[in-house]
Amino acid sequence: MKTTGHPLAGHRITVAYAGTTFFGWQRQAGQPSIQEEIEKVLARIWGRPITLEGSGRTDTGVHAVGQVASFTAPRKLSAPTLLRALNDHLPFPIRITRVDFLEPTFHARFDVRAKTYEYRIRNALFSDPFEIDRVWHIPIPLDLAKMEAAAALLRGKHDFAAMATNAGYARTTTVRTVSVLELRKRGEFLTVRITADGFLYHMVRNIVGALVKVGKGKLPVEEFRAVFAGGKRTLAPASAPAFGLYLMKVEYYPKAVRLVRALNRRPPQAFDTTDAAEDE
Repeated sequence: MKTTGHPLAGHRITVAYAGTTFFGWQRQAGQPSIQEEIEKVLARIWGRPITLEGSGRTDTGVHAVGQVASFTAPRKLSAPTLLRALNDHLPFPIRITRVDFLEPTFHARFDVRAKTYEYRIRNALFSDPFEIDRVWHIPIPLDLAKMEAAAALLRGKHDFAAMATNAGYARTTTVRTVSVLELRKRGEFLTVRITADGFLYHMVRNIVGALVKVGKGKLPVEEFRAVFAGGKRTLAPASAPAFGLYLMKVEYYPKAVRLVRALNRRPPQAFDTTDAAEDE
């Protein structure tokens, strides 16, 4: 690969987007995606195709406050200049909020230590037209105490098979560690915030769908415990809709740890990769 006289650098960008008009994060033939929109601007700046690696894939309609993506390329612009250049050419629903230069082996997905998602619910008799495709409107009163009791069963290290939609391929494991699961009620708004070392396909939306069913009084906490322990997605409640979900934050291992981890994987592919990531 030619480096045009400049050393290769890992570029980490933090991305916020409203996912309503996109078919998710991942590039898809014939459909608009966040990844493709950013890659088109990167190609314009560098004059060659550059493949962006996201921390994970978000589905159609899912939003992000703190998605993270990376690519390896010759360092061409300062961080503030690159930030302005990206935002000047991206469609308005996508904003780059930060640019960092890191080691060339930095990988937005492989170096993740934890992620935080937030699900937003408006629990009121009437919906707000200005929140369409931004929150899940639930007109039925929710019993927060019952939801808290069910949420307590999910904190810690567990097998989340019952909360994972079939991703279309065999998983190595469905065990994940949930370090934070908080329900916060402020007026008519309820948020479910979850931090874990990894997420299975639709895991957050499936958890929220189950907690809401508990809160509606349609699923006793003890029955929820049995469904969760049984590990069968087909017996679990329906998933919450995509539009209430937000990727809030991605946390990474420190550099020393990242460098060791990089030794155990193939070199970063700056301009071509076929890796996929399971996520929300």
